Amino acid sequence: MFQAALRPQALKCSVARTLQASEEARVTAAAKLFPGIKRLSERVLVQGLGSRVWDADGNELIDFASGIGVTSTGHCHPKVVEAVREQAGLASHLQMSVTHHDRALQLIERLEPYALGLDRFFFATSGAEAVEGALRLARQATNRSGVIAFRGGYHGRTAGTLAITTSGIGYRGGNAGPLPYGAFFAPYPGLGGDEAYCKEQLDLLVKQQVAPSEVAAVILEPVLGEGGFVPAPHSFLKHLREWCDAHGALLIADEVQSGAGRTGSFYACEGAGVQPDILTTAKGIASGYPLSAVISKAEIADKQPPGCMGGTYGGNAVACAAAIATLDVFEEEGVLENVRKQGQRATSTLNALKAECPAVVDVRGPGLMLGVEFDRSLKGFAGEVSRECEANGLLALTAGVHEACRLIPPLIVNDEDLDEGLSIFADAVKTIADRHGVSNGEPKPHTTGRPAVLRGLTGGSSFDGA
Repeated sequence: MFQAALRPQALKCSVARTLQASEEARVTAAAKLFPGIKRLSERVLVQGLGSRVWDADGNELIDFASGIGVTSTGHCHPKVVEAVREQAGLASHLQMSVTHHDRALQLIERLEPYALGLDRFFFATSGAEAVEGALRLARQATNRSGVIAFRGGYHGRTAGTLAITTSGIGYRGGNAGPLPYGAFFAPYPGLGGDEAYCKEQLDLLVKQQVAPSEVAAVILEPVLGEGGFVPAPHSFLKHLREWCDAHGALLIADEVQSGAGRTGSFYACEGAGVQPDILTTAKGIASGYPLSAVISKAEIADKQPPGCMGGTYGGNAVACAAAIATLDVFEEEGVLENVRKQGQRATSTLNALKAECPAVVDVRGPGLMLGVEFDRSLKGFAGEVSRECEANGLLALTAGVHEACRLIPPLIVNDEDLDEGLSIFADAVKTIADRHGVSNGEPKPHTTGRPAVLRGLTGGSSFDGA
């Protein structure tokens, strides 16, 4: 992996630089951001390489957040950097509603072998935009309006995607206004009951809430993201495929977070042997550049009239070049093999932590989409762990309304960075467990107070991301 070769150089030059503004000016500027943006830390990052980032004061951190699962090939992979530089010197933006452009067409050729047999592509910029496009496509193709989603799912913050998002009410901000009608919710296995119960509730839903003939699509994340990194059983995904076929509905796999190699397969549905009718992908597909896609079967996509899909920046030439380079890295450097290897190593380490610390109640995968759930009676535990990690040199996020943390390092993470990051995480869990009095399995009332290791930059509440 490239970062191992560059490790001795240790990135000092750029990190040592100061921002144009003084620290006081930085704080003033940060205060002018919309308060609706919620973050783990007020730290200012200035550079990244591989699995590590540096802040404006020169502090180095291991990045197990990856821009919320985006920097799949790590920060500044040289192949991606070179591809972006080359394309930026040729054309930075070639609008796909005006003409074709070569980078998008090349990307289709490169993505199709990974696309689970789907062969129609629409490029956008964000995961929410892709999900909106998938919902529109399903409704147009079936001439139905209803959408069945799953409790605990996160699909975005736009009006259409917020209408099917139930991972937390915080995304609505108190009053999101009227949301589109037509969303119905079923329980997700492992979060809302066992698999048999969830199948039963899905059948009950189309007897009580919406007729099968009104259901355009069933949409789910094969591994819940914001809902706590909960994987759906393969047998349940196969059941959904059969259920949709029986009722004439389309199956949409929202692989915005679980796709692009995060679980050890390029898409999580692949591991279950399930072909969705429509698939959404984003995040790690372009190693940090804004790109998403809706991928579908020809007989579905071809029902759309011209002009109903589009977007000014969708399929941006530079982002497409980054995505092509990302696929080059995957194929040349054995990224999927690394995900499986490091995922197994991480799961083993985290299960050892679970055996040692009674606060840990579950460790979840697959691959490098790792969730650690804590005793739900320990209110605020996950947020405290996340902040303790950040204070000691690791970026690790919480997930969902329950007490869970997610670990999503770059897919190229090496042994050294993985082991060091997991060590910081384990120490943080034990520290917070001691604070809560659960080291010996005997909870005591929550206490506050936490040493700030790095210049007092670690305040704030738990993080709600995407």
